Amino acid sequence: MNQITQEAVMQALSQVIDPGKSQNLVDAGMIDYATVCDNHINVDLILPSTAYEHRDTLLKTVRTALEALPDVKNVTVGISLKTPAAIKPFQRPADRPVAPVAPRQLLPNIKNVIAVSSGKGGVGKTSVSVNLACALTQLGYRVGIVDADIYGPNVPIMMGLRGARITGEQGGKPLPPENYDVKVLSIAFMIREDQPVVWRGPMLDKIIRQFLTDFEWGELDFLLVDLPPGTGDAQLTIMQAASLAGAIIVTTPQEVALHDSRKGLAMFTGQNIPCLGIIENMSYFECEHGGRYELFGHGGGRRAAEELSVPFLGEIPLVPEQREKADQGQPVVVYDPDGKQAAIFRNVAEQVVESLRISNEKSPMPV
Repeated sequence: MNQITQEAVMQALSQVIDPGKSQNLVDAGMIDYATVCDNHINVDLILPSTAYEHRDTLLKTVRTALEALPDVKNVTVGISLKTPAAIKPFQRPADRPVAPVAPRQLLPNIKNVIAVSSGKGGVGKTSVSVNLACALTQLGYRVGIVDADIYGPNVPIMMGLRGARITGEQGGKPLPPENYDVKVLSIAFMIREDQPVVWRGPMLDKIIRQFLTDFEWGELDFLLVDLPPGTGDAQLTIMQAASLAGAIIVTTPQEVALHDSRKGLAMFTGQNIPCLGIIENMSYFECEHGGRYELFGHGGGRRAAEELSVPFLGEIPLVPEQREKADQGQPVVVYDPDGKQAAIFRNVAEQVVESLRISNEKSPMPV
């Protein structure tokens, strides 16, 4: 069996024409990532939003071109929605950018309510939610988080609000505690730290609805809802009560996690809630001596996004210091804003905003 070279892959891609630019993909600068391992080909394309309508055609053409290479075993093609942000020192923008607005809203002062979901526990969903929220604030947006994991509320710990209580009030409504320019609401602010929540579904439904409507959030561009794993009561309540602008699925590359994530995605799409994309967390580990290790496999998030025809929002590497600082209440984008990991999260945040803009323009939710 002949080994496929990266040069052969790039040559095949140079024969594919971008319908929006009338250039081949290589000359158009649309190849972000192309590797070959034992004749398994992984490619990630950069897709400008102006070419999004050609997405399905382009995916099919790329796959056909690569599958035509001799002795190819497997082809995985992923898509990012915009040109990638360079890894560079962070500078807070002088002016707040304009946030997209969901076409249907039950919370008039909140432009977009976004569910952050995973089918399986242990994929780092809360860590992603917290860093995504802080990254959005660094991009200039007004952001809040609802910790909807009533039985295991960990958002306050990671947001540096461990032990906080709800004390402020405005206009007769209590104010959510705030840190790192992010407003946060959690059941943890209302109970002892060692007190378990032993509730049936109706009580859980009631408290989540109160989080949304009985507190003074002020004006927000984004309210992220950190959901518990699975497809249960909390998910049903949020879908019914929050008029979601979209959902983000967090997974690891491991097939077990991807299997459960597909169920979560089906739950949202079954309720006409658009999926803004998939984030692959714990994608790889880079050793300080230069080696790269794919502890949970690699490319699963891209493959799932391709199979399910949803955007791939990015890969988040596994960084031990991120876990250590999270336990201390310091999200990575806060304690090391100029670092590579923070830049990756801000790039993912930009992808989310762009995906939301496209979703709001092309697929408005029914009233």
